[in-house]
Amino acid sequence: MAIIGSQQGYILIELMMAISILGVLSSTTLVAEQKFMKAGKPEALRIEYKTIMTATLAYLNDNNKLPTSAEELAAQGYIDSVPTLATYTIDSKGNITQTPNSQ
Repeated sequence: MAIIGSQQGYILIELMMAISILGVLSSTTLVAEQKFMKAGKPEALRIEYKTIMTATLAYLNDNNKLPTSAEELAAQGYIDSVPTLATYTIDSKGNITQTPNSQ
């Protein structure tokens, strides 16, 4: 026996409100994530630079010459992979130039 006036399921307004709330929460989370990612980039660039510098010194010690780029260091096994945050060039005096990639 059904009770008259009982409500079964969700009505359209309730579903729209739930979807709206989820949208606001997800956009807030996305903004916060981007903020934290940008905050960590300078530190990541500093660590990446130090890694290239250490690998360059090891390369110089082993080969009695300087590498020309991070790609050469990666190809010779002095670093695991080519850095993705910046492009690195090494001049004939051993000066390392870091050019951050735009992301």
